[in-house]
This record gives sequence, C-alpha cells and structure tokens, in this order.
Amino acid sequence: MKNYQDWLSEKIELPKNKYIELGSSDAADYASTIIDLIKTAYAHIGGNLEFKNANDIKNGDVSYWVLKDIDNEPDPEIALGGKPTKSGTKITVLGQDGSREAKKDMILKMIELMKTRGFYAELDKDLAQKLGLPSIRNEKRVRDVLQKDLEWHNDGSYTREIAGTKHDKVMVGIPN
Repeated sequence: MKNYQDWLSEKIELPKNKYIELGSSDAADYASTIIDLIKTAYAHIGGNLEFKNANDIKNGDVSYWVLKDIDNEPDPEIALGGKPTKSGTKITVLGQDGSREAKKDMILKMIELMKTRGFYAELDKDLAQKLGLPSIRNEKRVRDVLQKDLEWHNDGSYTREIAGTKHDKVMVGIPN
C-alpha cells in the first residue's frame, strides 16, 4: 500500500498561474482534489448531477481536464472538465475552491473556451447571459450537436432530461 508521500510524488507538478491540460491518468491522480473543487462550485445548487465522489472522475467519460494552481499551495484551485463528442469538446463540469480569484479565473477560462472552435457547453440561460455568451439559436444545429430528445422553445432555449430530471438549457460555444 502506498503512503501519502509516495502518492504525492506521483502527481505531476503543476506550474503556478497556468492552465495545464491533463490526460485521464493524470486526472485520476488528482481525482480527490478535483471532486472537492466540483463540490465547492456546485454547493449552492445542491451538488453536481454527475460527479459525487472521486470514483466518478476516475471512471467517468470526461477525458478533457484543465487545472490551474493560482496560490502558494501545491494543489489546483480551478478545474474544468469536458467530454469528446463528434462536435468537439463539450465542457460539462467546472470546479473552484470558492475564492473570489478562482471563481473569476474559472469564468474567464470558460468564456475563452466558448470562443474557441470545437468547444461548447449547455448552460442555464441566466448563466449564459451573465457570462455574455450568446446562445446558439438554430434549433437544427442544437439538435444535430446534442443528438438528444429535447423540447425547443422560441427563445433559443430548450428543455431536456439530464440525470432523470428536466432542465432548461441553452447551448453556447462553437461546436464543430
């Protein structure tokens, strides 16, 4: 059995103040840290629908992870995760340590990714507006990208089932 120091030495060294993309195995090494960041980010809405514990990261289908360390501690304060799809990388989860700096930095990274071809996300309409991210208002395009059953609304939002409950969403970003 590995002791804590051995485990720490296996983790990759994160540079300060720079987003680093991790492979799935490296993300698994940070799973407990990532899950803590996700829990903090989603605490105000009762938690994340998909990620409840570190095993959900290790065994999940999110393979795009970027982390950033913005303070003097060795672990990251920001994490963003996404899934590869036929339309690019769908950002599906965000995490931060609750600090004002981490929240701001995470939002700026999300906005940057949503302005990059091949990245997209489903957000609550209010959040998309708050971030200044225009939604994709073409119903056919949204349906082609998602390949999911959804109820389209005239304002460019839609309702679809996620983890057994109906949610109102908009699509943002630039899917391929």
